[in-house]
Amino acid sequence: MIYLIDFLSLVGAIGLFLFGMKLMSESLQKIAGNKLRAILSYIASSKIKAVFSGLIITALVQASTVVTVMAVSFVHAGIISLTESVGIIMGATIGTTIKAWLIAAIGFNGQMGMIALPVIGITFPLLFSKNYTRKSWGGFFFGFALLFLSLDFLNFLFTGMRTSPVLINFLSGFSGFGFGSVLLYILAGMVLTALIQSSSVTVTLTIVMCSNGWIPFELGAAMILGENIGTTITANIAALVANVQGKRAALIHTIIKVIGMIWMLIVFKWFILGTDFITSNILGHSPLTEVKAMPLGLAVFHTLFNVVNTILLIGFIPWLVKLSEKIIRSKGKPDEAHSLKFINSTFSSSELVFNEAKNEIVILAKKGRKQFDRIPELLVEKNEKEYQLLYQTITEQEEEIDKSEEEINTYLSQVYHGELSITGQQKVKSMQRIAKELENIGDSVYHMAKRINWKNEMKVWFTQDQRDNLKKVYDLMFSAFDVLIANLEKDYDKVSLDKAQMLELQINKLRNDLIKEHFQKATLPDYNNKSSVIYIDLISSSENLADHIFNINEAISGLK
Repeated sequence: MIYLIDFLSLVGAIGLFLFGMKLMSESLQKIAGNKLRAILSYIASSKIKAVFSGLIITALVQASTVVTVMAVSFVHAGIISLTESVGIIMGATIGTTIKAWLIAAIGFNGQMGMIALPVIGITFPLLFSKNYTRKSWGGFFFGFALLFLSLDFLNFLFTGMRTSPVLINFLSGFSGFGFGSVLLYILAGMVLTALIQSSSVTVTLTIVMCSNGWIPFELGAAMILGENIGTTITANIAALVANVQGKRAALIHTIIKVIGMIWMLIVFKWFILGTDFITSNILGHSPLTEVKAMPLGLAVFHTLFNVVNTILLIGFIPWLVKLSEKIIRSKGKPDEAHSLKFINSTFSSSELVFNEAKNEIVILAKKGRKQFDRIPELLVEKNEKEYQLLYQTITEQEEEIDKSEEEINTYLSQVYHGELSITGQQKVKSMQRIAKELENIGDSVYHMAKRINWKNEMKVWFTQDQRDNLKKVYDLMFSAFDVLIANLEKDYDKVSLDKAQMLELQINKLRNDLIKEHFQKATLPDYNNKSSVIYIDLISSSENLADHIFNINEAISGLK
């Protein structure tokens, strides 16, 4: 029974650690907003800039998985190249080692909980602040306090477990095989990190175990090597739904860690001695012989390994890219295709959701505008080959809009059931309505294209008056699209419906006038009734399209 209580207590301490990390990371994401993405997307062709971008952001949010998955999603979306993503991933592997230094600096002296409690007392009221920034900073420091409170619990639990012969014998049973023990502890680190899905937790557990004398320093270092590989599992899972480029980025992440482990195993003995030398000069104590020096020693080892590995491999980035291309071969254009550019379901605090969804909706609206742009061209194109290409493009665009709308609404549905206020849930519903209306626009444009195609197949032609009238309708539609996109790009608080309402009234009036004119001419003997059916259908479809556009403007207004 006592072992069950010890196990559940350990799981609880790990859970508190993970929650503290999550709160810290998400709070910083809220504070930084899209700046995190802006920094990563502004990489250009500089490998060094890419490495430092990944390093700095990972050091800030203390979640290398977040940054690595972002890099994979950016490659998937075509925002950055595969080559540029490798530098970001390398930087993230260095940035994540900062946590070990933080733990080593504070140490396991039993006073971490005493430090954490006053921090909670100070920052807890900020969590209820109506000021967005103060509330986010409160969340960050509250998470920081929980992090070190959990470390205090972990240290207490492991200290108490030292009297357990079962656990001691279990761990010591793997430490008597010489170099084989190193391999076993590397495997243990890999499996543990893959299961917990957090290298932060496993590195911390390793430091705690070494600090309590459960395992020697060199086997703790071996576990950290394994944890470096185990942490790549998350990015590879995220890449399962990515295109071929996203899968390659995740694979390169794993290759970097595996290559690092291979050369490290060759020089392991000497690398440990080098780590001991550096730590002894910093602290005055050897991690090989003194337990109190082990946290800093492991931090030195973790950082030194990743820095050296990056230096060794940064010149081979083109080779890594080619290797990934040989292992993961493209199946053609569909495999290279990407859809959403900003939304990545594996990365986002709830407060970033709306900005990401807004950016995707703007792109979706521009796709609808480009699709509609081809309707007047389709109407007058005489070259059969060019006509078929236009019609095929409109069809493909309709499918692409449908797919994007489905992905956006699936993402927003997941967010809706997350940690959102009632106001946030209302925003999600409004955004889902906007995305659906944009999908309806794509359907309406595709319907127009089919009607024009049917007209051509039936060898029916419009009169010059009919063409002129359709041009008047389309000109107003272009203006309506322009106003819509401008409103979608603005801060919603600054959106006015005046222009949208004026255009909606103008389109309705023109539709009514043209239909009235049509019925007046329909009784004339020389009036072409075959063409008039399609002509009226195109006018009605345009007015229906304008209704969808105005519905979106109303939904934007509702998001103020």
